[in-house]
Amino acid sequence: MIDAKLNNFLRPYLSFLAKIIIKLNISANIITFSGFFFGLCCFYSIINFYFTGAFLFLVLNRFCDGLDGAVARLLGPTDIGAFYDITLDFVFYSLFPIAFIFVDIKNAYAICFLLLSFVSTQTTFLASAWIIEKNKILVSTKQKKSFFYIGGITEGFETIIFFILMLLFYESVELIAYIFGILCWITSISRLILIKKLLKNCS
Repeated sequence: MIDAKLNNFLRPYLSFLAKIIIKLNISANIITFSGFFFGLCCFYSIINFYFTGAFLFLVLNRFCDGLDGAVARLLGPTDIGAFYDITLDFVFYSLFPIAFIFVDIKNAYAICFLLLSFVSTQTTFLASAWIIEKNKILVSTKQKKSFFYIGGITEGFETIIFFILMLLFYESVELIAYIFGILCWITSISRLILIKKLLKNCS
């Protein structure tokens, strides 16, 4: 919901770091896979109850996710880079909540609901981008990504906030998962309504 504003605020700082990274001959894809490695470390930390370490690896994962985009913008974004980025992001977004089933099996139902909610947001995210590109619908000229995506009330920033809440209040993961899952469904439904409206206006 506030991803765009946050990205605008962070972009100058990430661009500065990206220029240093480029001088070191480190590609955006290397940063992307490094971020995923940190994500795996986050998962491992959670299932072993190292929540402070998990928080650190979560921050590193998200930092890499922002930095790889900054590097890509300077060098020129590639389709394979966008593919790696979104695929590994989605895998991490699933791994993180699954870790809390290992923490306590009673979280299983809530986490399954949350994962189903993630499927709905991820599907509408990708399907919306495909529909907009296929029909050449002009929605925004401000995005500087490999493809357009429709936002919602549960974007990257909100996801990380809820992930942090899970780490801080792991004994209440059930409640947090259900609340976030419901918000994800609201996002998915809003995207369905918006796409229908856009297609109707194009016809």
